[in-house]
Amino acid sequence: MLKVLAACAAGVVCLAGCAGTIGLPTSSPSGMPGAGSPAAEVRARMALLMGEHTYVLAKLTVAAAAGRKDEFGSYADLLAANGSDLGGVISKAVGASAFQQFAQSWTRGDSFFVDYMVAVITRQQNLADAALINLNATYVPEIAQDLSTPLNISTSSVNRMVTEQVTTIKQFIDDAATGTPSAFYPDVRAAYAKSIAMGGSIAEATVWKFPDKYPGDATAEGAKARAQLDSLLQEHAYLLSMTTDAGSSGATAEAAAATSSLQANAQDLSHTIASIFGSKSGTQAAQLWSDEDRSFVTYASAGDVATKSAALNALNQTSTPALTGFLNGHHVTADVASVTHQTIGLIDDQRAKSYAVVAAEDRQSAALLISIGDLMMEAAG
Repeated sequence: MLKVLAACAAGVVCLAGCAGTIGLPTSSPSGMPGAGSPAAEVRARMALLMGEHTYVLAKLTVAAAAGRKDEFGSYADLLAANGSDLGGVISKAVGASAFQQFAQSWTRGDSFFVDYMVAVITRQQNLADAALINLNATYVPEIAQDLSTPLNISTSSVNRMVTEQVTTIKQFIDDAATGTPSAFYPDVRAAYAKSIAMGGSIAEATVWKFPDKYPGDATAEGAKARAQLDSLLQEHAYLLSMTTDAGSSGATAEAAAATSSLQANAQDLSHTIASIFGSKSGTQAAQLWSDEDRSFVTYASAGDVATKSAALNALNQTSTPALTGFLNGHHVTADVASVTHQTIGLIDDQRAKSYAVVAAEDRQSAALLISIGDLMMEAAG
């Protein structure tokens, strides 16, 4: 396994330079004041990409710990695509020269993260120590410099944010290496929250430095609400796929831990929806999404045809129509059935161990859920 994972790790550098861009589509919400401005758009986009980066590293960690080389390679591709997309946002703001410097530093950082992951999981402490030194002594100061100079952010502020990123990601990698899923999933969520906050800070600085490129206020209530809702929906999609992945592979302890974090996300999602549409709507949303999730997890872990068929019927005939009706009641015309269909396809590939394609499908599921968030923001206000 060491040789395979090491080869994939080395490939991350190449992939980041040559991977095609996989879009995270967003619309332009206009219902809540400030949610549809270019400033709000860059905040949402930056938060989503920074947050996605954390979950892709978490999924790489799970694949590495399980020794699933095809799944590891699939998410390595997605890590590269995420870096390419993030670079595109940075490039638009600061120009080609600054972008190239950022892209090189970010790619090195991803390689160091993967080096650390592989070394810890394969119990090569000397290599893990070297990777951690590279992260703290090379990646952190380079990214701090690459962002502080073109965006006029204090070097100490960026250094603190990137150091926190390294610390929180290291923590969940260590959790996976010691086989403690009950700590791994909460720590992934904590790292995700830090990444979202980092994305928001970078976006605010970008809008402040380039107001002509990004009219609007990145700190407006609507801009923050949009980024928060979209980020929670992206996290929900990625946590759900981790839960179904564990369930389909029979990893019961991991599935239980992932389910707990998925439920915690649903509660956070409920609170956010309540802040936009009212407390009753938040409570309804939590129940409806939980019903949908329960059927997905049952479908993924089903050990016989009857159970699998019953879960599929519950999705298509009960929970999906109910969620659609809830959204329609808030003047949100969303194709929830397409989200369900996409997620079922992803689960089918997880069950079939068709790991080479799961990352792209995973990202598409997240993108569809994010699009519902933007539709909800359009209807708000």
